[in-house]
Amino acid sequence: MFCESLLKCIHMNQTYVFLKLADFNPLPAARKHWWDLAQNELAAALNVRDNTNVAKNIVFFLGDGMGITASTAARIYKGQLKGMHGEEGFLAWERFPNMGLLKTYNVDRQVPDSAATATAYLCGVKTNYYTLGVDPEVTLGDCAAARNTIYHTPSILQWAQEAGKHTGVVTTTRITHATPAATYAHSAHRNWECDGKLGVMGQGCKDIADQLVNGKTGKNIRVIMGGGRQMLGAGLDPQDPDLCSRDDGRNLVEEWARDKKQQGYTAEYVTDSNQLSRVHPDKTDFLLGLFNDTHLPFELDRVENKLPVPSLKEMTLTALRFLKKSQEGFFLLVEGGRIDHALHDNLPKKALGETVALDEAVEAALMELNLEDTMVIVTADHSHVMTMNGYPERGNDILGNGDMSKIDGLPYTTLMFTNGPGWKYSAEGNKVFRLDPRTEDLQSSNYQSLAAVPRGRIDETHGGEDVAIYAVGPMSHLFHRVHEQNYVAHAMAYSACIGASQGKDC
Repeated sequence: MFCESLLKCIHMNQTYVFLKLADFNPLPAARKHWWDLAQNELAAALNVRDNTNVAKNIVFFLGDGMGITASTAARIYKGQLKGMHGEEGFLAWERFPNMGLLKTYNVDRQVPDSAATATAYLCGVKTNYYTLGVDPEVTLGDCAAARNTIYHTPSILQWAQEAGKHTGVVTTTRITHATPAATYAHSAHRNWECDGKLGVMGQGCKDIADQLVNGKTGKNIRVIMGGGRQMLGAGLDPQDPDLCSRDDGRNLVEEWARDKKQQGYTAEYVTDSNQLSRVHPDKTDFLLGLFNDTHLPFELDRVENKLPVPSLKEMTLTALRFLKKSQEGFFLLVEGGRIDHALHDNLPKKALGETVALDEAVEAALMELNLEDTMVIVTADHSHVMTMNGYPERGNDILGNGDMSKIDGLPYTTLMFTNGPGWKYSAEGNKVFRLDPRTEDLQSSNYQSLAAVPRGRIDETHGGEDVAIYAVGPMSHLFHRVHEQNYVAHAMAYSACIGASQGKDC
């Protein structure tokens, strides 16, 4: 492509002509603002060049449940926190030069779950609903098939380890939860997080926590941070039998530490933000940080209650400082996992708070990385059924009422759900009435938005539409259209010259 002062651009045997403002009569101020905005964006687009370097490092950010509606609403929320209208702003990844869309369906489901989607984008194979790190030959609950290693799907993290790279996993969920588990585990059921959850169906299979500590891939992860102490038999509070319990009586944290010592490594296990701040990456080979017995608290609760739990940003920066020691490079998965949980409970403010926390982690990471040799990806595994609706005025509070119904004379919030626990209807005979949202505190982090179809607590469903993927760094132009979700792992492997999909010139 050849351009002269943005006036004439010759590309693929076609000629495009761009006119300067000077070629027109002076524009009114209101029009000039949008004209200048578009011209600046056009100039930036024309300066984009593909980076064909090998990706020495890959940092993969996953917003669990962060569909396009959630991302758009979080963009507005972020701007409004700064006193702006909000619509004009950007999340960090929305300025990446390359993006595409991913089709999220499972092999056997039109609307997916997080285990099967994680297997797709981390292992390169679409699989069945609720199964993890296995191919479609393994159906839900089929322990016998899951034990057959021929059906196990290696992950991008495993490929990185085999290439001599250091690896890390950071999440705000339990470290044995669906997304992080897909990097190291193979299971016919995502809920088999500890042996107490295997039940009769899972007898003979290794639970996910055991695979983390003693599995070939899990035991070699250099940095692990998230929640889930109870799954490893190291809970600090009395165990909740409904959550998970180690019936075998093992403390897998102690097994983890013992294994590292036997191999001659230095290892640190930390349980709060103060302990984490005292860890020296240069003097430590392995780090295990488990900051809650189950998932980490929601970001808004963490801040408001001043809990001794590190933020996603803090965990991400710590992980990067550990992994950057590797001469061969590294792979890091960072999951903002509780976006999903807030949306399941119809809690928009908490979901947006989690998304902004992910944005802060991405911004901080970009300051630490060299994009000439590091690929950074931000995507989601699936969406949710939250929608932005009505015709609110520009700059209207994204968490507030946005429009008025002419049928019942009541306002309704801009963010609502098609199903979930937030249904607030009453009936008198054949008439149904909804609760007036003006009687509720819409700014509360525990406010549940209205849902059309009633479902139980934490029971709003995923959405089935495509999700966006954003990329910057080496070979990020490989993300450029609508892709199958399992394409992601192959594109990453090709970019980094690792795994089965590495390029022929590696």
